[in-house]
Amino acid sequence: MPESVLATLQPDQDVARWDQHAAAYEAVFESLTDRFAAQAMDLLGPLGGTRLLDLAAGAGGAALQATARGAHVTAFDASASMVMRLLERGAGLAIEAQQVDARLALPRPDATFDAALSCFGVVILPDPIPALRELHRVLRPGGRLAVVTWTEPGRYELSARLRAAVERVRGAPPPPGPVPAQLRYTDPNALAELLRAGGFEGASITRVDAELRAASARSLAAALDFAPGMTALLAGLAGDRGAVEAAFAEALEADQGTGPVALGAVAQIGVAIRV
Repeated sequence: MPESVLATLQPDQDVARWDQHAAAYEAVFESLTDRFAAQAMDLLGPLGGTRLLDLAAGAGGAALQATARGAHVTAFDASASMVMRLLERGAGLAIEAQQVDARLALPRPDATFDAALSCFGVVILPDPIPALRELHRVLRPGGRLAVVTWTEPGRYELSARLRAAVERVRGAPPPPGPVPAQLRYTDPNALAELLRAGGFEGASITRVDAELRAASARSLAAALDFAPGMTALLAGLAGDRGAVEAAFAEALEADQGTGPVALGAVAQIGVAIRV
């Protein structure tokens, strides 16, 4: 990709950076996204015997859940490390995994799949609409798509607590930056319109809650760089990083103790039909 294009991408949109985060994402954040993915699959309906495409599948948490529900899963992700880990975890199961950039044409014929899922994946693309149109193409008529994205970002407790820790250390919150790509569709109407732009019909939007859980506040504070955007944010703290991580852990321990902790988050799931 030309350097001029790379310069305009946010960290989470830079495919190459995700290769460095497969293990950390699985260990730290997948527990949260899995809970949202499970609710998305509930909305898709029974998956037994279906052919399901998981686009931007990450390390495979959702794909493993789908096979447990009886689906035959094809999982695409642009990160070679994510795909390698997915293949390891899915060995012997009804999972096919392949490195595929969702910004390009999907390497499957028309009407291949009965259902499709993208959990915090397609929504971070610079332009999600071509990818959604490809999902529309590879779904059979009547096939259903579920897209998971954030809503109510003020109730994403991990982010709120991290901002509070920065303010505690620096005396001011982090300066506002560009809207993160994954927060472009927090409004239910915006998500519904995105699905319509991809060619889908009958969009319904469901708000869902889940928790990010960790063994302790301090273990979570030590593993906050689980995604490219978080790594960039923490790097921007420079010499204050250690103090911010300590402040994050101390405040969380004050509220929830030194054992397991849980941080709330709110997402929305858009489900639509390929007519």
